[in-house]
Amino acid sequence: MFVTWKAQSDLIERLDPGFAHPAYDALLEECAAKLAPLGEFMAHITYGAIVTGRRPEHDPEGLPLIGQGALRHSGVDLSDCIRVPRESPWALERATVRRGDLLIERSGAGSLEQNRLAVHHCEEPAVVDCWVDLVRLKGIQPDFVAAFLRTRCGWAQIHRLINGVGPANLSFDEIRSLRVPVGEEDLEARIVERHAREVLPLHNSGRFDEATEAMRAIVQELETALRAS
Repeated sequence: MFVTWKAQSDLIERLDPGFAHPAYDALLEECAAKLAPLGEFMAHITYGAIVTGRRPEHDPEGLPLIGQGALRHSGVDLSDCIRVPRESPWALERATVRRGDLLIERSGAGSLEQNRLAVHHCEEPAVVDCWVDLVRLKGIQPDFVAAFLRTRCGWAQIHRLINGVGPANLSFDEIRSLRVPVGEEDLEARIVERHAREVLPLHNSGRFDEATEAMRAIVQELETALRAS
């Protein structure tokens, strides 16, 4: 059992004691870089269509419908995605994915605990389903953000939000509140370059285990660099 004391004014945000666990703040303090809310860099956020009462029909010429299973640690894998007709209710314009969009699993304890998120690097148009948030960024590299959210500091913020009462999910406001490093242009460029050189070729050739290991090495470099900033 975990028990903590908080001022009444602090209970407006969350009532569950796990949210106030000091370990989360300790992990944030490990990051020596300046942090700013991700919302400052968000140009667009949405999730896919909620269609009740029927399942999407596969259309070989349709748009890939990206669900949580397509979000690998090394990137987005469209190979097993069902394709939906372009005129179907699942093919919403607002949910159409562009190259460079950050995709985050939005609900479900099993998926969120696995930190399912990835950057879409395909040129082919696609749409997200209702379980995936599409986050379009400006002023910061999405591959850098994705790598940071896999670090101990980044993941602690997500885990803190989902480790409470009620169903595990991330709201738009909670995603906007996630803090990311700013003012680290050289480090950001280095992480993005390494991802393009070491992860993407393996991912695109279907060597997902190797791509995941390459991604973990990049995350480790990022963690070390941020502690020394």
